[in-house]
Amino acid sequence: MREEPNHSEQSMPIQLVCSSNGEPREADGLADLIAAHRHAVAKVESLGKRLMQAEEAEAALIGPRLDAVMADEALVRRQAAMAPVADVCELKMKAAYFERLMNDGWCDVDADDLHELLRSFVDFQI
Repeated sequence: MREEPNHSEQSMPIQLVCSSNGEPREADGLADLIAAHRHAVAKVESLGKRLMQAEEAEAALIGPRLDAVMADEALVRRQAAMAPVADVCELKMKAAYFERLMNDGWCDVDADDLHELLRSFVDFQI
């Protein structure tokens, strides 16, 4: 039986994620945040590849867009790191996801993300 969260504790702000049609919607939980982060990483990779192949004029247009998409990726990564885990299954899923991110080498996980990730594990009540 899953307990209802204590609203007197610090609560997470509502996170918006994009559905498959690109429309923003409220995140339902950790799985949605991870999916949103994977989507954000795919956008960064796609624009990064386009930038590498672009001519100078096109690169000037792609550069600012890439910066904005990278900032969005960092925001969603931080939200996923901060997200509380509801059960052992979510704890394992979150740990495995961030392990893959750190071993991938393409997506930087900074010290603040790691701090929030570990804090979310410590806050988990067994």
